[in-house]
Amino acid sequence: MRSIIFNPLGLVLVILLLLPDLILGNSGVVSSLLGELEYVAPDATPNGREVLIVGSNNGSSLLILDGDSLYTITLLGVDFPKLNPYDGINLSIIRIMRNIVGLKAIVESSKKFNLDGPAYLWIKDGEKTVLLQSLILSNGLGNFNGQGYINFYEAQQHAKDKGLGIWEENRETLIRTTASSVPDKQTITTSEHMSSWVELIDVRIFDNGLFGLITLVTREAGSLAGTVVSIVSNTDIMKDEDSFTISDQRELKVGENYVVLVTIDRAQIPSFNYNTIWVTYLDPNGGFLSLKNLNGARLLYEYEYSRKINGYVVTPLN
Repeated sequence: MRSIIFNPLGLVLVILLLLPDLILGNSGVVSSLLGELEYVAPDATPNGREVLIVGSNNGSSLLILDGDSLYTITLLGVDFPKLNPYDGINLSIIRIMRNIVGLKAIVESSKKFNLDGPAYLWIKDGEKTVLLQSLILSNGLGNFNGQGYINFYEAQQHAKDKGLGIWEENRETLIRTTASSVPDKQTITTSEHMSSWVELIDVRIFDNGLFGLITLVTREAGSLAGTVVSIVSNTDIMKDEDSFTISDQRELKVGENYVVLVTIDRAQIPSFNYNTIWVTYLDPNGGFLSLKNLNGARLLYEYEYSRKINGYVVTPLN
């Protein structure tokens, strides 16, 4: 593959296009979050650099853009619980992280130039700010590990006193931040009308999400025109975060592959072999995709990175 120059501005523009509910500004999104979440304001003053949040990494870290530089930060002072991917708390963490993508923030890091690593992150809400660490701990979505100079004891104690998140006595669901259901694989049933006209068989992602390849295979001869490929929300399998409709009228044989090139910047297209282009973003750590066949049947797939094969495993969920 030829060398590629990363264009962070292209990343930001695409992310903002994929998140139209965020482009109206921070205040609406932050106020919406605070309308359903607990928040204990810490005794701390924002002190750092203004950045743009441009991505999340399954709740464990955030991608931020500082000028033309892209960094990955973790939340200083917070340890996240190690839970099943479908656990309500884990889904709520991911939901919060995804909802703040596209927002302006203030980052305080001990590093002067390279911001990669632990940092404090304040989300800007008009003239006010919300410290993300305190928001997480106030709702019992993590544990205060004592690191850093800001004391989050009151935020964590608040969650304990109210039995929120990891402190809930019968913590099978998260009361105030119910992340709508991604069912367990065993509970997903196969519809009698589910079609095998076309199936998704392979996902490959390169350059940390800059490019990807989604491979479909036909089980019957014909055109794939009208087939819809979607990125599914990690917190609600009935919701598509972005979708793409194949318009190619070419007739395919039984068992023939059809490859969709996924890119976040159409101006930076590599020399892959592909049939069509979809300008969007695939999470390099894994997620859910759906395929709507020509008869309207919806097939759901999970893709996740496997270190054993140094690639992605695609699992049909129905």
